[in-house]
Amino acid sequence: MSGIFTSLAVMLSPRGLEAVGHGAGLGGAVFMGLLVLAALVSVCTARSIDKLNSGELRATPVDRVAFGFLDAARFFTLTVLAVSWLGIAGYGLNEIFLSSFPNLAASFTILAVAVWACFLNDKYAGDLFGGSLTLAFLSFVYVAVMVNQPVAGGMGYPTSLPEFFTPLFPAGLLEAGPVGWMQLVFLAVLVFIGFDLPLVFENKSSRAYPAIFLILVAFALFSWAALLVETPEGLLGTTVPHLKVAGHVLEGKGRLLMGGTIILATFAAIFGLFQLFGQRVRGVVAENYSRYAAGGAAVFIGGVIAVMLAKGWAGKDELESLISAGLCFWFGSYALIDLLGIIAMRKAGRFYLPRLLTLALHAIAAAVCCLHIEFTNYFLYAVGCMAVAGIALGFSMKEYCNYPPLEEAEEAEAEPVFDPETGEIIEKEQSDPVQDDPEDEDLNIVSYK
Repeated sequence: MSGIFTSLAVMLSPRGLEAVGHGAGLGGAVFMGLLVLAALVSVCTARSIDKLNSGELRATPVDRVAFGFLDAARFFTLTVLAVSWLGIAGYGLNEIFLSSFPNLAASFTILAVAVWACFLNDKYAGDLFGGSLTLAFLSFVYVAVMVNQPVAGGMGYPTSLPEFFTPLFPAGLLEAGPVGWMQLVFLAVLVFIGFDLPLVFENKSSRAYPAIFLILVAFALFSWAALLVETPEGLLGTTVPHLKVAGHVLEGKGRLLMGGTIILATFAAIFGLFQLFGQRVRGVVAENYSRYAAGGAAVFIGGVIAVMLAKGWAGKDELESLISAGLCFWFGSYALIDLLGIIAMRKAGRFYLPRLLTLALHAIAAAVCCLHIEFTNYFLYAVGCMAVAGIALGFSMKEYCNYPPLEEAEEAEAEPVFDPETGEIIEKEQSDPVQDDPEDEDLNIVSYK
């Protein structure tokens, strides 16, 4: 399965939908501008990941440790987020579609289907993933478009906001001060969390661009629509602002479409999580067993998620502390890669000043994760475990051994080589000329290789 839209599934997950609704309520039209900025920041960081991971740019002799941190943050955060996603999706299935179906049973059903999908062949699994994600995205966009349509009666909107678009600077944001602005930056950056996931499958930054663009367009459209039909206070006062906005479509039936988005996007995000684990497992197991990597990863990670669901973690405040720890470490890993990219670009004599803004936004997002932590022990323990795992992953990655030491790489680029036969100076990295085969010389034949 291609990982090109794995990040789209994560961005469209229930927590992403909640983030865009709260961002619109807190920042109004300003939030849409921050979405554009966050999208550009994501593109810049994806390029830094690409250049550093391929060895095209080098900042320090231990650049790979940053990617070990990134991997540890990805997998820990997505695992604990999956518990939250399933809890929200189970609630949505119970409240919107089947009230007789218990929340927990609905969550386990979605999880079981995601595990089962990992045992299908690549074609069927890819079709199921792609179809679910496409339906989820189209349903979300349809709701956003329909909310932007004037009501039929007086050809107006349910609120008077379009007259001058009052929430350009909502009162709540002005009252919140610097902390409110930091929170708004956090929500904008959070919307694009996981933009780098396609690079796990293929180290090309261009793979991250389609999902970033699609989410930017869809979420900007939804933010505008949300402010047309709801007040900023109304969006901030609920944990499901996307469902509240969808209730204005098709006389309330828009909730069905948004409910479908929640359930299908949750399935796609969890299936993508299993595929990510499987991709990493393939790199360490024998080739004969690589085809079982995705299924094995699904059983193991699915089991961990199932135990947490059974223990009631989906509704615990402790889970939020674990999620905050994971997001803090993930954003911190982005910031570290941004810093390494700046150092490498400065060494290479390239223009790097815009990357300072990228570093600042990710650093702010990481800092905001530390502001509201109820269970400090959980937070610190999770961060410590990810740090240890990141160091171990960084030094155990096989690509790390393929890099020449930084000093040797710089000398190879700087030192020319003198050829005594021709008296000319040639570059060191040029290959030696191909010599004719001695057997061909006896036959007076020139061989071309």
